[in-house]
Amino acid sequence: MQNHLLQVMLWLAMEPPEQLHADCIAREKCRLLRATRTLEMKDCFLGQFTSGVVRREGSEIREPGYLEDSTVPADSKCPTFASVVLNIDNDRWRGVPFLMSAGKGLDERKAEVRITFKKQAYNALMPGEPNELVLRIQPDEGIYFKCINKRPGWSQTSITPVSLDMSFKQAFPESCSAPGAYERVLLNAAMGDRWLFVGSEELVEAWRIFTPLLDEIDAAQPQPVLHPFGSDTPDGFLDFT
Repeated sequence: MQNHLLQVMLWLAMEPPEQLHADCIAREKCRLLRATRTLEMKDCFLGQFTSGVVRREGSEIREPGYLEDSTVPADSKCPTFASVVLNIDNDRWRGVPFLMSAGKGLDERKAEVRITFKKQAYNALMPGEPNELVLRIQPDEGIYFKCINKRPGWSQTSITPVSLDMSFKQAFPESCSAPGAYERVLLNAAMGDRWLFVGSEELVEAWRIFTPLLDEIDAAQPQPVLHPFGSDTPDGFLDFT
């Protein structure tokens, strides 16, 4: 979370650099990090998966819980799910929460960015769900816009959620085998191109944001919320968000 997901947030939220050059990109990323508040316990939600039954290839399979692992202490409070809310104090993002979540033992394996649009009071249809722009990183890389749309017809209040999809495999079938993450990094390193790499100032600021929270978790040893293997999120997570 402190490294991979934070980098995703930086690429999403930083101001456009003057040039696509390593120094210009690093400057904007550091500027955003310096504006990000240090995390506290109230900004954090922790969970841990227990045993659960999942359906796989037509059969029900019992998956063991985290504490059933022979290498894990029986009283371990180590979280297997974590979520934090980051707040950025600058003109563009003040008041906009950035929610970062990561976990194991969930219902599916995926990595994505969800940009949730704020519902506006002037919307006469008042949809129950907000519109979202989703950037799917893996698997099935793509971009889709989930929006509430009026159904064709005379009714002015008949609405339904629809998705506008762009799958990279479908849009670019001739080059659907995209290079892996480390392949890209190794190629850039061989070329002497640093724009995908993290600088020392970024590391210092990233740990400045996360270290107080990590120290507080180590000292307090809070009980993570237990949830069965294969659930989408732990109970109480939606209230936290």
